[in-house]
Amino acid sequence: MSYNTGTNMRALGLIIITLLLLTASEADDTDIQRWTCGYRGLCRKHCYAQEYMIGYHGCPRRYRCCALRF
Repeated sequence: MSYNTGTNMRALGLIIITLLLLTASEADDTDIQRWTCGYRGLCRKHCYAQEYMIGYHGCPRRYRCCALRF
């Protein structure tokens, strides 16, 4: 019984670490391309909750202009 529990915990730990590594790489804001747009915004694929979408002013295709709410 103890051997099965240890094996299960090891497998569970491996799965959790793998998931954390996968999500950590996606959490990096790689979709920002350092393009600036109108109203001191940044071009992103998706705006954060504290930002609002202005439009597509000066951003490349599939990116939108996101600016901070004040």
